[in-house]
Amino acid sequence: MMLAGPESTFGHVKTEEISAMTPDEALLELYRRLADRNAPAPGSFTSLQPAERRAYFSAAKRQSRSRERAAKVAGALQPTTANIREALADAALMILAVDAPGADLVREVLSNVFSKRPGVPVTVQMKARSGKLRPKLVARERL
Repeated sequence: MMLAGPESTFGHVKTEEISAMTPDEALLELYRRLADRNAPAPGSFTSLQPAERRAYFSAAKRQSRSRERAAKVAGALQPTTANIREALADAALMILAVDAPGADLVREVLSNVFSKRPGVPVTVQMKARSGKLRPKLVARERL
């Protein structure tokens, strides 16, 4: 790529400014510009003091929980990690309750997790069949 004369620009920096810098100065200038570009916006939570940061995150968590409760009441759960885990647990309980395909794998996982307690998989399956362990998220009407 050819530059048109000594006053050409590269990006928003004049080429004569770049050529006048030593390699160390050029690296420092590059670092400064990258740091400025990635710097947090003034007033963002990264510029807060620890107590202010805790208050900020507490308020954010309250709002998040409020949105999640409202979505749950409306019947449209948020796909949070906790809700996904609950849905998978419900599926595993239903599989165990009717001894559907995959029940062996669920029992195997339970026996691995509770390796010091060998009766847990059978107990969980019995409780799922009797209704003592019920799914939390799946409505009864759908079953």
